[in-house]
Amino acid sequence: MSRNGSGVYSLPAGNPVVTQTTISSTWANTTMNDLASAMTDSVAADGQTPMTGDLDLNTNKIINLADPTLAQDAVTINFLQTGTYTVNCGTF
Repeated sequence: MSRNGSGVYSLPAGNPVVTQTTISSTWANTTMNDLASAMTDSVAADGQTPMTGDLDLNTNKIINLADPTLAQDAVTINFLQTGTYTVNCGTF
C-alpha cells in the first residue's frame, strides 16, 4: 500500500498516466486495488467506521472533547472540576 502512517497517499510506481494515451489494465487495476486497500484501512471522518485497535496518540492531546453523557464516555477536566456526579464502582 502506498499510504504512510501520516495518511499521505502516493500513487504506486508504474502509473504512466499521460494525456491522450490508452489506459492499460495492468497498471490501472494495480492502482485501483492499492486505492481500495488504502481506503479500507482508513477511519471515516464522520465516525461511521469503528476503530479496531488502540489509538496511540504519541503524547498528543485529545482536544475539543465534549463532557460525558454516557457511562462509557471519556471524562473531561471540565466535567471533573465543575460537574456534580455520582461514582458507582460496583462490585469487584
